[in-house]
Amino acid sequence: MRRRTFILALSGMAAATRLHADAQQQVFDLFTRIAAALSDDNPMMFLESVDQDMPHFQDFQNDLLALTGQAQLSNSIEAVSEEGDEAHRTEALDWFLEIVGKSESRPVERRRAVVNFRLERRGKRWKIVSIDPLHFFAPPQPK
Repeated sequence: MRRRTFILALSGMAAATRLHADAQQQVFDLFTRIAAALSDDNPMMFLESVDQDMPHFQDFQNDLLALTGQAQLSNSIEAVSEEGDEAHRTEALDWFLEIVGKSESRPVERRRAVVNFRLERRGKRWKIVSIDPLHFFAPPQPK
């Protein structure tokens, strides 16, 4: 009986580890798709992944749409830290963003920052519930 309990406990730990790894991979895949969509001039993929009840969502949406309307973007992301479980995740991404204006002068701006995200699983999908700093995705300011 003791051996069976031990085996059941091990298989339960393996299942929990697999769920954690699956959640981690799903969130990484989400951010990979977001970065690719921004590079393809498709901000809607990002916006659809953000909870509209997130504080300052409307400002974020306006900034992101203005940014993609004014510029072509190239994105590179790398995970700095990640923690959480199958329902809640916190991710810190080293995000490099190259912004090339769509105007004739085609000004270039490069940004790099650690952007922190909090996510929650909603059904089968992950939703971003917090982004810090939000202004990382704002359009360039005139000089």
